[in-house]
Amino acid sequence: MPPRTQVLHVDDDDAFQELSMRHLEAEGYDVVTADSAEAALDMLESDDIDCVVSDYDMPHRNGLELLEDVRESHSDLPFILFTGKGSEEIASEAISAGVTDYLQKDTTTDQFTLLSNRIERAVSERRTEAALEESERMLSTLVSNLPGIVYRCRNEPDWPMEYMGGNVEELTGYEAQEFLGGDRAWSELIEEPSNETIWETIQEALDERRPFEVTYQITDADGDTRWLREKGQGIFENEDDAEPVALEGFITDVTGRKRRKRALTEYDRLVDAMGDPIYTIDDEGNFTGFNDRAEELLGYDAEELIGEHVSAILDSSDVQRGEAVIRDLLDGTGETTATYDITIETGDGELLDMENHVAPLIDDGEFKGTVGVLRRADERYDTRLRRLHDATRKLMAESDPERIAELTTEAAEDILGLPIAAVRFKEGDTLELVAVTEETIEKMGDRPPYPIEGPAAGQAFQAGEPRVEPDVATVEDTVDRGAAKSAAYFPLGDYGIFIIGATERDAFDEGDIRLATVLAANAEAAIDRAQKEAALRQERDNLAALFENIPDPTVEIKMVDKRPIIQQVNPAFEAVFGYTNEDVVGKNLDECIVPEEARSNIGQYNERIAAGEGFHNEVRRQTADGLRDFILHAAPHDGGDDTTRGYAIYTDITEQKQYERELERQNERLDQFASVVSHDLRNPLSVARGRLDLAEMTGEAEHFVAIDRAHDRMEELINGLLTLAQQGELSADPIPVGLRSVAERAWETAETGDLELAFDEPPTVDADPERLRQLLENLFRNVHDHGETATRVTVGGLSDGFYVEDNGVGIPESECEPIFESGYSGGNGTGFGLSIADTITEAHGWRVNVTAAESGGARFEFRDAETATDA
Repeated sequence: MPPRTQVLHVDDDDAFQELSMRHLEAEGYDVVTADSAEAALDMLESDDIDCVVSDYDMPHRNGLELLEDVRESHSDLPFILFTGKGSEEIASEAISAGVTDYLQKDTTTDQFTLLSNRIERAVSERRTEAALEESERMLSTLVSNLPGIVYRCRNEPDWPMEYMGGNVEELTGYEAQEFLGGDRAWSELIEEPSNETIWETIQEALDERRPFEVTYQITDADGDTRWLREKGQGIFENEDDAEPVALEGFITDVTGRKRRKRALTEYDRLVDAMGDPIYTIDDEGNFTGFNDRAEELLGYDAEELIGEHVSAILDSSDVQRGEAVIRDLLDGTGETTATYDITIETGDGELLDMENHVAPLIDDGEFKGTVGVLRRADERYDTRLRRLHDATRKLMAESDPERIAELTTEAAEDILGLPIAAVRFKEGDTLELVAVTEETIEKMGDRPPYPIEGPAAGQAFQAGEPRVEPDVATVEDTVDRGAAKSAAYFPLGDYGIFIIGATERDAFDEGDIRLATVLAANAEAAIDRAQKEAALRQERDNLAALFENIPDPTVEIKMVDKRPIIQQVNPAFEAVFGYTNEDVVGKNLDECIVPEEARSNIGQYNERIAAGEGFHNEVRRQTADGLRDFILHAAPHDGGDDTTRGYAIYTDITEQKQYERELERQNERLDQFASVVSHDLRNPLSVARGRLDLAEMTGEAEHFVAIDRAHDRMEELINGLLTLAQQGELSADPIPVGLRSVAERAWETAETGDLELAFDEPPTVDADPERLRQLLENLFRNVHDHGETATRVTVGGLSDGFYVEDNGVGIPESECEPIFESGYSGGNGTGFGLSIADTITEAHGWRVNVTAAESGGARFEFRDAETATDA
């Protein structure tokens, strides 16, 4: 039954208000009244009002002002203006203010009936809208919390989506808008060829006008595969339409279900296929399952025992032992399985001695029961051998020989059933105890060291063969063996000995000895492996320490496709080349330190390293301080294929190479001296001698003038030679000097005649000031002596140095190189000026190049100089 509608009638006319209330109550409304706007607002706060009917003309505040206040707090509450003022102006103003309806007052029954209808319509519309909003909110909440995707799409092969809600991003990794906007098609996610099958299945269902259900795999945004189940149906505008306007449905993730089903199927198949009897029990000890082999062995049908307690086939001691074993496994000691002996009463009343291998069943951290595998006692040897092989994996995984000894005694007790066991290692002339079981101490007391010479244990160790003593009382030695009556000794190579004992005479059968021999051999192999690994670790540590402390830059590389990929670098490499280990690991060594001009040789170097060939070569490499010379020692190892590893060691020979180059320059200067002495000095000397002979013969004075000119020429040549010799070394360490000031001083002392000195942003240069001045003096003098038509010399800056140029006739291209040779002169002069300039250039480590200036004159460019712009 719908709720009654409560109407608030606001009017200052009591008589009309009472008349209205009677009519409205007769129509089934609950009516409350107010005689002013203020009273009406108070009632709205306290009462649940469904509709307001108000007069317009009231004291203090009119009906429209009341409407304005009502809209502030109740924006959608129906408000009907019921007034005696019927002007169009008021009606227009009321509609603009948001009034729900507008009626003129009238005392006739028809007008009150009309008012009743307007109230009912207004309230009904409001309730419908509220219900719709609530439905939409509930639907939105439902969709957003559904474990899947709600969709609407067109019936096309790409399944273009028109609506998607729910867990779109959680299931696919993509936002819903990517599908709705057409950036991604649903079919792109579906793994082929499923899409074609899905299309056919859905079309068949649409043709038969029935819902469809399909299951398929998709690949999500992370590249993971998911199983989805989709249920939906076609939406047809008319029953006779051949094609639906859309498909609507729901998609859920069934990946976990699929995997669990597959896992259960595989588990059931595995259990049934196993040859061993297998059973399961719940956390209270009741049977929950058997495989076929268990039914055969026990002589029961599964239905007979499922639901029964294990005490139905076990005695109380075995039940208690089993409960204790499971408690130990659940205590978190690290073990996940255990084995113990039980006696089972079969369906025929026969008692079977069995070995029970159990493991707890855990689900989300909660104990759910136990699974067990049964083996007959007559299969005990094979079982122990299998378990011994499992224990061997633990032995081989250990790196501590003493821990291996402990595991050996544990295996003897737990697997072989030999509770008295010990391992002793050779220390000097004794066999020292390193591992022993608790029962050994209980039955035999504290065990002292054994001398190698004398006791049975020492004799077995020296012989290197197992030794069995069925009755230790017959052993002729002084060892106190406590309660032990029999013993066996198994050498562990050169490391020590493994000993087992028993409190009964002749306690060990052939199987015990064979298994103990296997255990000892495995322990020896594990100790040997641990010792070798320790030696290898020490060797690696030594190698790492050596690598770190090699004074030469050293890098370990791995050849990948004949490219040297850096594995690590030592501190010396970091210091010299300016790279940290983190900067370069994984990068191509050649790209890091080989300069462009030296890369033509790296191919043959890499081929030799990849082939495992070591070599030594002089190389030039780019360091943090610029180019330097090294001897590269390539030392590959593990070679012969494209994954050769090795070391590259760089011995810095930069100073040696600089010395060699300096020595070469000195030798060149000596050759120049010899050339000048043997050729250039010989000419004036020959002239002097010839003129002297003529002077002696004729006594003419002109011969003495010629002799004097020859002497002057020889002095000029000798001074030039001395100057050239001195320029090969700097007189002081380079310092920043202003090129302008040095050029101005050189201009003052050089012969420059009518030449003009100009500057073009000369920089500050790191140089020996005196040698730089001599260089400029020779260049200025050369312009004066040979720069025909030159009127100006300009000194200016370059990005990596400076230049000196004139505006004369320039130097022919064919003479650009020979002009630096000693004695080369285009006319009068010694020919040493530019050779001196070249020598000073080399001493600074610069390069000089001769080219033509824009004016056509000669231009000398000096590069590789450290410069800064003059202020």
